[in-house]
Amino acid sequence: MDKTQDPNSKKKSMLIATILMMMGLLLSKGSGFVRDIIVGIKFDEVYRDAYTLAFTIPDLFYNLLVGGAIFSSVAPYMSGALAVNEEKRGIRTVSIFVSVISVVMLVVCTLGVVFSEQIYSVYNLFLAEGDKIDPDKLLLAANASKFLFPQIFFIMLAALSSGILNAYKRFSSTAFAPTVYNICVLLAIMILAGNTQSELMHTTAGVLVAAFIYFMFLYILGFSTLKKFRFKFEPKDKEFIFLLKRALPIMFSASIVQLNVVILNMFTGRFGNIIFLFRNANTIWQIPYGIFAVSIGTVMTPHLAGLYESKKYGECRDLLTTSIKNILFLTIPSAGMIFLMSQNVVAAIYQWGSRYTDANVADASVLLRYLVLPIITQSIVHVMNHAFYAIGKTKVPLIAGLAGLVTNPMLCFILINNDFGLKSLSIAYSVSSVVQMIILLILYMRNKEIKPRNIGIFILKSAVCLIVMSFVLVLIEIFIHFGPGKLNSLLSLGLRGVVCLIVYFGMAIVLRMEEARFWLDRFLGKLKLKKK
Repeated sequence: MDKTQDPNSKKKSMLIATILMMMGLLLSKGSGFVRDIIVGIKFDEVYRDAYTLAFTIPDLFYNLLVGGAIFSSVAPYMSGALAVNEEKRGIRTVSIFVSVISVVMLVVCTLGVVFSEQIYSVYNLFLAEGDKIDPDKLLLAANASKFLFPQIFFIMLAALSSGILNAYKRFSSTAFAPTVYNICVLLAIMILAGNTQSELMHTTAGVLVAAFIYFMFLYILGFSTLKKFRFKFEPKDKEFIFLLKRALPIMFSASIVQLNVVILNMFTGRFGNIIFLFRNANTIWQIPYGIFAVSIGTVMTPHLAGLYESKKYGECRDLLTTSIKNILFLTIPSAGMIFLMSQNVVAAIYQWGSRYTDANVADASVLLRYLVLPIITQSIVHVMNHAFYAIGKTKVPLIAGLAGLVTNPMLCFILINNDFGLKSLSIAYSVSSVVQMIILLILYMRNKEIKPRNIGIFILKSAVCLIVMSFVLVLIEIFIHFGPGKLNSLLSLGLRGVVCLIVYFGMAIVLRMEEARFWLDRFLGKLKLKKK
């Protein structure tokens, strides 16, 4: 049998790719944390909020125009073409897509730079006087964004390069590139940041340079593959129009995520300088989501698209089932630990200087505690979105996203006006995430040939493991106490985290969960290789 057709060989290849993606995302998230820590040290409350706010609108335009389409439409399209030996067709169509989108993005970036102040005024457009964001802060953000609009052009080129390389299953070339970007941004903040408008703008100019380096790093690494794609501005091409129609719902779906961020930031005016704190809470819950759900989903998508294109529906079902179980197995204990240790987690990660006060820790931990549910629900949303993209049903995620987009601001308004305080923002986002998840699962389960199976028993066993883990963590909180100081804070958090993982994995092995044995065998295998 040809080795490339051996199921065991394919599984091993996917496992290696997934581990590479996880390692890359872990480094990316870690360097991203350091970046946010330095932001908290270098900027005061007003300037760190303005810096955070400056990214929101450029990121929205990026997601609206191309962000989601790259990994969820372009990559699956190219993967499908490769699976049926039609590489030339895929290269031609994707080349046209990249060319047309690049021209559109250049126009958008130019308009963003010219009209940044008018664009950022939308934040206070529909709010009562007492709920508005400080106009001076908005002006700072608008001016800083003048370098961030051009930045998204290079981020787009980098993401397109990454999506194409993923379609060719060159995951080792893409896994660590975001870390390079984060390190460059970190250097820009450390060298250029300060509490004046000019220093803020110099910092975002440094971010622009980091985005250019990010793209060039990927392009050089993947040159042998990427050189096949040339500039072809042929917007009337039939295959391009087919791909564009497939991508448009994904573009709108991806923009909904960032629209929700913009909406939530609009409601922060009543609570003072919490935009950066809300970003901190979001960054923390997205660690397990980003490392586990995104890495597994990224590796799954081109394989699932290829299997579906080849009409191997049984293998599609098995792949999606395994992906969901692996994601849940890793995100459920993560959510439990973050919920029970939210204040410790925030303090350990972000409180490195006097500018990040105890009050900041308390506010960020409140926001975080009510954002743990999306660690699980958004992970399911992510993998189900990619499953729909892989089988070509791109409108379904858009429908689910629109439902969440309606739910989010409506709940924000109701909860804030009923004195739920800071947690209103997190609860609104969590509920909207649940709504999206339910819609996606109900609609996907209609596809009987490819729907996932045996998830219910798995969730029940995971819940038992989580309960036992939480009980042990409570006992640790009662009987083990560390003294004051940063080192003790980090040791305390690390010890409790390790104990929780051991307990969770131990219970999973007792309950004979395949996922526990799978990850444990891989971990022990790595240790044996290192000893040899």
